[in-house]
Amino acid sequence: LCIASAGEVPLEMLVNSDRSIIIDVVDIASSQLMLSNLKLKTALTFETEEAARFLGYLPSNAQARKMSFQKLRADLPEQEVHFWKRYPKIFENGPIHLGRYETYIGRFAPLGRLLLGGKRKIRGLFECENIQEQKTYFDNKLRSGLLKNLFKLMFHRRFYKNQGIAQQGLIHMGKQNIGITFYNKFRDFCTNTPVRENWMLQFVLFNYVLFEDALPSYLLPDGRKRLIDEHRRLNFIEQSYNDILKNVEPGKYNKFALSNVSDWLTEEDFAELMYLIVNKSGKNVRGLIRYIHSSGYIPEELQDAVEVNTEWGEELLKQDRFPFYN
Repeated sequence: LCIASAGEVPLEMLVNSDRSIIIDVVDIASSQLMLSNLKLKTALTFETEEAARFLGYLPSNAQARKMSFQKLRADLPEQEVHFWKRYPKIFENGPIHLGRYETYIGRFAPLGRLLLGGKRKIRGLFECENIQEQKTYFDNKLRSGLLKNLFKLMFHRRFYKNQGIAQQGLIHMGKQNIGITFYNKFRDFCTNTPVRENWMLQFVLFNYVLFEDALPSYLLPDGRKRLIDEHRRLNFIEQSYNDILKNVEPGKYNKFALSNVSDWLTEEDFAELMYLIVNKSGKNVRGLIRYIHSSGYIPEELQDAVEVNTEWGEELLKQDRFPFYN
């Protein structure tokens, strides 16, 4: 059971899983499911480069994207075709640029590049040979102090809580300075994993992916082949995670991808979710939760049923292309 979010997680899970399990992809937002399906159909229809250009990972133009969309129309439900035609910016920049967070970050990206020393100086980060070189370059070559001040501004609660993220996503922030917290996360983002393999970092810094080999796995040849062969393992369902669990037969699910729901839920709501998972899951259950502000509250009554494996999380972070979360 997986939260759809913007679609990369279920698609990446499918092409990287070691065996062919069914993945139920749920979300309460129909737009997230439509975006997930658009990415799926794009990867099934086009070779790597055209798919990446249409979606916005690589540069393109509106006319080329409109032509690609015409090829996709026959494989999309009519309601999804109408939905995307209501947003012509999809053809200008590609759909991955249109998210609330991406739109907000995009406003500040040019200034951020300038404060760091310009594109040429930032490109030097991608010439580093290892993680330690990346950390040294970030601290000594990039004007990171100026960037820290920009983060204080762009993630000031007054601006960020309604434009960059819904206010609910800040309920566990307390009195901490969001800008400083996110600046430290950004430094980790730039230095904790090999930057040439990190498509998300390249996208944030330059608005497109610099190295085609760094694209998400589901767009690369081997991933596409598996996606083509096994995409019917994905089921898109417009429903909440909790409601799915309330109505499912016990034992149907034994793997849970929870995204960062603990950042958004109160302790009471998160506890309810954990009770549902414990009561409805099968044997040998594994789950993955990501978080920025709160890892979630495990009720005392579930301490024997739920084990938090932080060591496993640390190992996963070493391979993470988006080490912005814990």
